[in-house]
Amino acid sequence: MSASAASARPVAARRFRTLAATTVVAAVAGTALVPVTAFAADKASGAPLTMTLGAPTPEGLLKRGGTTQSTTLTVTNSSAKAQEFLAWLPGTPDGPSPLLADSVVFDVTPLDAPPTKSLVGRQDGSFQGLFFPATGSPADNFSIPAKTTYTWKVTVGLGAGYPTNDGDFTLTAGALVGDVKDDPAHNTAVFKTDPQIKPGTLDLTWVRDNNIVARPGQRAGLTLEAVANGPGEFPAELRRTVSAQDFRQGAGNPDFILEAEVGGRIVKLEETHPSMWELPAIPKGFGAASGRNSIKLYLSLGKNTDIKKDTEVPLEALFSMGDSYGFNGIPTTVTAGPDKAAPSSPSATPSTQPSQSPSASADATPSASASTTPAAAATTHTTTTTTTVNGSLADTGSGAGRYAVLAAALVALGGAATWLGVRRRRSSRA
Repeated sequence: MSASAASARPVAARRFRTLAATTVVAAVAGTALVPVTAFAADKASGAPLTMTLGAPTPEGLLKRGGTTQSTTLTVTNSSAKAQEFLAWLPGTPDGPSPLLADSVVFDVTPLDAPPTKSLVGRQDGSFQGLFFPATGSPADNFSIPAKTTYTWKVTVGLGAGYPTNDGDFTLTAGALVGDVKDDPAHNTAVFKTDPQIKPGTLDLTWVRDNNIVARPGQRAGLTLEAVANGPGEFPAELRRTVSAQDFRQGAGNPDFILEAEVGGRIVKLEETHPSMWELPAIPKGFGAASGRNSIKLYLSLGKNTDIKKDTEVPLEALFSMGDSYGFNGIPTTVTAGPDKAAPSSPSATPSTQPSQSPSASADATPSASASTTPAAAATTHTTTTTTTVNGSLADTGSGAGRYAVLAAALVALGGAATWLGVRRRRSSRA
């Protein structure tokens, strides 16, 4: 199977992207609740509110752990009656790494507006700046009087732990509440970082053993590969989850078994959820100098499987870091079927695969030490089937783009639900 980011549909990402019917912002300390019902459903061309985000000042580059820059957010009510208003400022780095909780310094203070509080929200690890009336909660709105302009000073800085493989940081202003005139050209501020870099990508590839069918007692081998390109490195370990949860063959139990080569042995991976497994993590500091990271996996079926005929099983690998979920991923398929006579190719039988020693079962759950030394690819079969995604999540059907473009799109569409649906997708640079 060969798939591209334009056609593949990551399944675990869809499953974990359940629409937040009651909240869109999870705060770093506690939870900030913003009802989805508060979003403006449609934006009339004559919207009464206009929102503008100015250029960062003073001019220059932001250093990690250094001084901050500020921009002015202006909201004008041109109508003859008071208007409710609540904003959020999603932020995204230019690069392959998601942000950690302390990657960005953020603050909002009123210049010509009521007393204000601010916080950084974390929806699945994405940066979300939020500000609200100081006398209320994060779910409370500002009321902007008729023919009045409110202004705020938005301050941004880079934490010492801002990923070294990420470049410039883009902040986009959007309305959670309020009928705001759409003008994405005036709603974005780009904070340039020092040093200026051309960020790389995290490229993922599945390599499958040719013509091997997963059956009870027979393993189908495949290798998951990751390569980091460009400068810098990931500031935390990269966790890897493999999921077959999109398999819908009847209502019974497929009884999947997933094994991995770790330290020269094949160990059975324990399910963290039905048909979902956690692989040994890639250690902190993964970058171009680390070379290719490969881990050999084996899918087979248990004796209690209810699969009655050879069937395509969709698998997906999702990468996460810190409190982010699924910032990059890649799908593939493996054929699985019931027990039958051994295939004509002797290399496809279990006897050619390294046998699992009795002690291996005791190590079924990858340990921290195992996670620091992912096993290299090792297969005796011809590996001719590959699926590759270059630094991106596969598209889930509504297009993908840089985080900044996605944030601008949510402003244009006037709804945070759109952002919730696409915030996890990163696209590769040409």
